[in-house]
Amino acid sequence: MLDSTTTCTIPVSGMTCAGCSARIQKTLESTPGVGAANVNLMTGSATVSYDRATVTPEGLVEVIRGTGYGAELPAPESSPEALIGAQEQARAEEIRDLGRKFAVSLVAAVLVTIIGQPHYALLGLTLPVVGWAGRHFYTRAWVAFRHHTADMNTLIAVGTGAAFLYSLTVTLAGGWLARHGVEPQVYYEAVVWIIALILLGNLLEARAKSRTSGAIRRLIELRPNSATVVRDEVELAIPIAQLRPGDVVVVRPGERIPADGVVLEGSSYVDESMLTGEPLPVAKGRGDVVIGGTFNRNGALRFRAQRVGQDTLLAQIVRLVQQAQGSKAPIQRLADVGIDGSR
Repeated sequence: MLDSTTTCTIPVSGMTCAGCSARIQKTLESTPGVGAANVNLMTGSATVSYDRATVTPEGLVEVIRGTGYGAELPAPESSPEALIGAQEQARAEEIRDLGRKFAVSLVAAVLVTIIGQPHYALLGLTLPVVGWAGRHFYTRAWVAFRHHTADMNTLIAVGTGAAFLYSLTVTLAGGWLARHGVEPQVYYEAVVWIIALILLGNLLEARAKSRTSGAIRRLIELRPNSATVVRDEVELAIPIAQLRPGDVVVVRPGERIPADGVVLEGSSYVDESMLTGEPLPVAKGRGDVVIGGTFNRNGALRFRAQRVGQDTLLAQIVRLVQQAQGSKAPIQRLADVGIDGSR
């Protein structure tokens, strides 16, 4: 069984609080064939260790979807650059959307506070906030209800929804309530301020999430987009994806080394600070090992590529950083137990 155990990372959408990630993780951990699961709210991903003979990645996706959240396996041919780019684009759109909704909610909240009366004017200002800016709170709460669970959206929807419906009743039937001894008090101000402040928190959280991929993006950018190889005694510039183990690669001064390999000809000094942190360049000559992503300083080198693409040391570092971002500290696991007491 140990030989058939592997790990995959699945992007998860729709999580809004630690309770969401804790619920998905608990469900995954109870799935037959799953050895361990780690769902990270900040990175929006689930890292699952599973037995290939018992469950498939597609099955894990269905398990996540069954909890009411979105999940999709990355395309097999997707490069790390494409995945990071798609993630950054989605987060940028999320930030723009939340920014617009927060702006509308804040303006409405200020106007409701200033105006105070009449009730129909307050209703007109509150409707766009409840029906548009805060609509996703209610739809997500409904999804959670359908799956017999509750999360942060449930609290928001119940609190603001009850206040809004009561205020609407007072607005439409205030006289009847007054005749029956009920004070016609509205709570539109509380509704719009609560939604505005929560949207502000969501906006700040989204911006924090957008910075989590910055370190990975900077690491990936260390790898050049093309490489110069020698084939039939002719130097050819090819895309980095076409580089193969055994190719003889030429690196000129001022270029980054595209793959891991062993120097065949030439001598130079290579800046390996991205790997070792050492600012002084390291002398390289025939027989020395060069690492992809390092910077060739002042001499031309010819080396034979040994590890390319996802097998390079740089690619392994990127994967380790991704795993570190997807992992949880022990204290965070303890907090999750407090969120979901049944765990």
